[in-house]
This record gives sequence, C-alpha cells and structure tokens, in this order.
Amino acid sequence: MMRGLYIFTKEDVLSINLPISHQALQNSLSRLTERGIIMSPWQNFYVIIPMEYRLKGIVPPAFYISNLMKFLGRDYYVSHLTAAAYNGASHQRAMVFQAMVNGGPIRSGVKNGTNLEFTRRKQMPMSFVMQVKTQTGYMNVAGPELTALDIVDDEKKIGGLSRAAEVLMEMCPSMHWDETKLSLLPFFSIPTIQRLGFILEQIKEMDIANALFSLILQDKRAMRKTWLKHSKESIAKVNLNNRWKIIDNYKLEIDDI
Repeated sequence: MMRGLYIFTKEDVLSINLPISHQALQNSLSRLTERGIIMSPWQNFYVIIPMEYRLKGIVPPAFYISNLMKFLGRDYYVSHLTAAAYNGASHQRAMVFQAMVNGGPIRSGVKNGTNLEFTRRKQMPMSFVMQVKTQTGYMNVAGPELTALDIVDDEKKIGGLSRAAEVLMEMCPSMHWDETKLSLLPFFSIPTIQRLGFILEQIKEMDIANALFSLILQDKRAMRKTWLKHSKESIAKVNLNNRWKIIDNYKLEIDDI
C-alpha cells in the first residue's frame, strides 16, 4: 500500500521520485487496474482494492469519497437516499451513491461499477452534517433534518413525493426540529419547507410537523399558496391546506414499511 494507505494519487507516486518515466508509470498503473489490484474512480486518483472486495472488483464509495472530494477540492456531504439510509431509512437504500457538492460542474455516472450521482449546491449547510466512521476514516453525511429537506426539495432524484413520504416515515424518529435547526431553514425555499411540513402531517407525524411549523413562523418569510407537486400532474379534486398553504394536487401513495 502507498505509504500504508489504500488511497493515492498519481502525484503521490511521482513525489517519491521513482526511477521510471511518466509513461512507464502510467503503464504500470494500467496493468494493476486490469489485474483488479487497484481501481481509478477518477482520473489520477486510485484506490487499492482490499481483499474483501477483490472478487467483485468494486469498492463502495464510502471507502474513498472523502479522499476523492479532498482531491477535487470540493466541500461535500452524502445526500438524498444515501444519507437517508444513515438516518434510519434502512429500507430505502438507493441504487446510486448520492452526494451534494459545491463548485463548478462535476460529472455523475457509473465509475468502476458504482453509480455516483452528484448534485451541486452553491451554499453548503455544513453545520447540519454529521461525521460517519468508515473503513478509511470519516465521511460527511447529511443529518436527518437536512436530508428531509433535500429529498423534498429534489424529489425527482429519489423517485417522487410518495417515495419521499416513505423515507420520511422511517427517518422521523431521528428528526428533531428544535431551535438549533432554525438556521438551516434559510438554505431552502419556503415552498420546500411548506411541502415538508404538509407531508409530515399526511404521515401522521403531528409533533414533528408542529415543531417545524413553529420554526417557519420564526423564519419570518411569508408562506404563500404552493402546489404540492411541481409538475402539471393533478388529481381531479384539488384542496387547499390552510395551515401550510399547500394546494394538494397530488395523491401520496405510501406503502407499509
């Protein structure tokens, strides 16, 4: 292993001043990749595949995501359904590894057999991110309240509002909308917070919905009439929820957990 580590970059190898040319080094790295000894989820970034992953040749992104983001110079946190799995939604594991990042465009896609999906956010609410221990250290994972807002704000990335409601049902025991979460709300639009509160009521989590409602009143931004579903899909009968100012144009279909 490179300096006792599982993760290294091409620059790390070059810094040792090995008596080989750049081309010879690239050829060696390519051979090791073909033999399944290392993998490269990003250009010039390498992971030595531990023995327990050699058979499949796929290393879970949790193993290297923090190192990769440091290599790319990005702030990040594990988000959406991937974060939900760390916040109590054990039945909602995603087929992709989802992360929120700052900065310029970044490529999503299948890398070494794993589907990495990145969402960009200009301002990162890092105070509401928790540190989760991994085999190689720690990674940033959105806390339950941040995850709840992300999945409602970007419900298409997780399979729709009904899926969001199912995830929230599992995450509710981890959520605590107390005064310490007030500074999280400005990172999201008021309509997103309204939708979250409405869904919490629909899944009968009244205590949590009431706590969120108290915070939104302190936020000082006005609630206005907002469609539950962004798209033009609509049920025949549309009702207005007076508390959350939500125009209920979508029927939530929630499976038993």
